[in-house]
Amino acid sequence: MPKNYNLRKLILEVLEGDELSKRKILEIIRSRSGIGTSDKTFNESLMALLREGQIYIADYDFTIYDGVKRIQSIRPDGVVFGVSRMDFVEIETILKQMESKDHEEVYRASKNLKRIFRRKIDEVQNDGTLNIGNGSDSLFNQTIFYMNSMGEEPKRSFRNKLAWSLSNNNGSLELFKSIVSFIQSQE
Repeated sequence: MPKNYNLRKLILEVLEGDELSKRKILEIIRSRSGIGTSDKTFNESLMALLREGQIYIADYDFTIYDGVKRIQSIRPDGVVFGVSRMDFVEIETILKQMESKDHEEVYRASKNLKRIFRRKIDEVQNDGTLNIGNGSDSLFNQTIFYMNSMGEEPKRSFRNKLAWSLSNNNGSLELFKSIVSFIQSQE
């Protein structure tokens, strides 16, 4: 197996519990494996994981600038990555986090959910069966608004269906198309 494959596995393991900057990921991998991984090989593995949708860009770590006030360049070391979660239980957990009292948790959950929603919209648009007229962000906002305007029991049921539709489980794409069509009809 190619060396890059093993590096990809290591990157996914390191990111499993947290979102980390490129610099931190590389530091952890080098300290764990004891192998001096080249920047080119590491970047290639990161880009492959990003392209495949296994990881995503979550944030930017400004602490890499060591207190510099006037930042004039973007350093790739500050890009923060996280592992993409695409199974039903993890997506349902993100949906539940949207109801938290902690504003920071709601913000992170919303950002993650919107990213997953956009990916699913791209999947639907690539197969050409559904037209998303006013954009994925607007549709996402309408979907969350609709869900939040429901009573507790219908909301729980809709949340479960939405979580399944956003997952990569069997039948999820068809359910997602149904939900999108329904939300669009509510305009």
